Amino acid sequence: MTRTRLRRYFRHGFFPQMVAFEACVRLGSVTRAAEELSLAQPTVSCLIRKLNDTVGEPVLHTRGRRVEPTETGRELLLLCEEVFASFDRFDERRAESAQRREEQRERGHPSVSLSSAS
Repeated sequence: MTRTRLRRYFRHGFFPQMVAFEACVRLGSVTRAAEELSLAQPTVSCLIRKLNDTVGEPVLHTRGRRVEPTETGRELLLLCEEVFASFDRFDERRAESAQRREEQRERGHPSVSLSSAS
């Protein structure tokens, strides 16, 4: 994907839209997604509308009282899973790196025990 094409997603705040979308699909409700994300329901609805604009077509439809992904929404859900898994791997690598640094620091600077010598 060219950098020019990426601008469309950057300009529209694609990541928050993806987070809201994934929560809506997983929970089946914009209201429940808003509660989980600690956002107002109109904010989540706005994110979904902007996501529709970003993608160029609807990503959710209503079935009774539940929201479900459209065909495009199902494709987008796969992208969400990939992106979120990438962030999880990034966080795991950062934690492992921090742990290694801490272990190296401990080996390089042995702790001093305070004992009373009479």
